[in-house]
Amino acid sequence: MKVNIGDKVGFQNEFGERRSGEILQVLSDVSSYENMRLKDGVAYYWSKKLSKYVPVKKKNIDSVFLELETFLGRSFIWMNEIERIIKPL
Repeated sequence: MKVNIGDKVGFQNEFGERRSGEILQVLSDVSSYENMRLKDGVAYYWSKKLSKYVPVKKKNIDSVFLELETFLGRSFIWMNEIERIIKPL
């Protein structure tokens, strides 16, 4: 899905309950991916070698997750757990 920071998305929590939240930031378990961006559903990291943002490598895409602000507080979900984008009225 083409999501960006600030988009509101729907997901299921660990108990199977449907929830929604606003994307605050994109993060990764890979230590070299310290400075990250999200644009149209693609996660980018700052490459020190190239001095620019580059897409996360396919082999590391499973390490990428999102921090969301929900009604109940902060939640963390994997990118593939987004079920839908909630459009503003």
